[in-house]
Amino acid sequence: TLMDASVVSVKDEWSFVVGNVGEKEGVKIGMPLRVLRGDKRIATLRVVDVRQRICGAVIQEMVSEKDKIRVGDRLQVDVHADTR
Repeated sequence: TLMDASVVSVKDEWSFVVGNVGEKEGVKIGMPLRVLRGDKRIATLRVVDVRQRICGAVIQEMVSEKDKIRVGDRLQVDVHADTR
């Protein structure tokens, strides 16, 4: 679901993340996502590509340079993001 997705691939050289949710779950281009590890926010993403079961997003902000995004980190729609 949109509130319980996870990272399936990370391309650091492109600042790009693939998540295991897509069109079926209602993901849309431009949607803001946050990356979580436990209760800690790691990064903020913006969806740039949506397929039926996966989505691709660019990294907009890293909370800390030492906490890299990893496969298995959780993804959630960031309902508090400024979507203008």
